[in-house]
Amino acid sequence: MKIIERIVQFIKYKNLSMRAFDISIGVGNGYTSKQAKTNASVGSDVLEKIIDVYRDLSPLWLMTGEGPMTIDPDKSSDEPPLEYGNSIDDIIENKIKRIVEDQFKEFSDKLDNFPTLEQIRQEIQNNLKKN
Repeated sequence: MKIIERIVQFIKYKNLSMRAFDISIGVGNGYTSKQAKTNASVGSDVLEKIIDVYRDLSPLWLMTGEGPMTIDPDKSSDEPPLEYGNSIDDIIENKIKRIVEDQFKEFSDKLDNFPTLEQIRQEIQNNLKKN
């Protein structure tokens, strides 16, 4: 699903007209409708406006389709808030960093369970003795 399709989905969720949405983010009349009809890309400046105006819209969901569509911007949590950044480039960069960190942690966890050379040697010797 493209970003414009997620924007249209969010507009429907908020029960807004495309015109009302365009006005709320300060773009020309018909911008969102035209982008949706042609399945066109949305400029980063427009994405930044959307994220600024609609604080309950998850930037992660908007950009990637991952996670919930909406977030509670006032919700406090024991975990530190995710740093989305101030621009689309920052959001993407931070998302990539989180993915790499998650993959590294997963790899590291698997390495912790990987047998040592000594354990492998012992296993081979035990199997040889059984045969």
